[in-house]
Amino acid sequence: MKRSPLHCLRTHSRVIYPAGLWHRAGIGRSWRTRGMLALVIGGVLLITAAVLGTAGPSRDAHTPVPQVVHHTQVVLVKDDTLPPVMQRIAQCESRGRHVTKHGKVVRGKQNPYDTGLFQINTAFWGKKAQELGYNLYTPEGNEQMARYLFAHYGSVPWQSSFACWNRVS
Repeated sequence: MKRSPLHCLRTHSRVIYPAGLWHRAGIGRSWRTRGMLALVIGGVLLITAAVLGTAGPSRDAHTPVPQVVHHTQVVLVKDDTLPPVMQRIAQCESRGRHVTKHGKVVRGKQNPYDTGLFQINTAFWGKKAQELGYNLYTPEGNEQMARYLFAHYGSVPWQSSFACWNRVS
């Protein structure tokens, strides 16, 4: 043993460093250091193998982009019930009435050829209604012609009142 010049303590020829026990001359490591190093390297290899071994998306696979899906409301309508949009059209066109309080068929204020609950123009659609056997002056015939128009042309025949019946309430 060698004496320390600073103290009257004896020190060993080996010094403890953070990496483990090293001989003062720096010649090799102790068996504990080599064992710890092997353990750390083994752990790193196991973690790497675990990460690389998990199934991930392939390089060719595209990452899905989240999209907002708007669900449209499906309304099942019986044959004798009008779809909601047609109910709104009738409400806007004639305030939901086929006849006035005096018992006469409702006529259009801007165009007197517009007739009944759906204000179907007799000058334009009258001949087609007759071909189909619909009487535009009866509530049933007016509704049947409106269903025909809606099935074949959508809401186009009622575009003039679009601002009224397209409102979401």
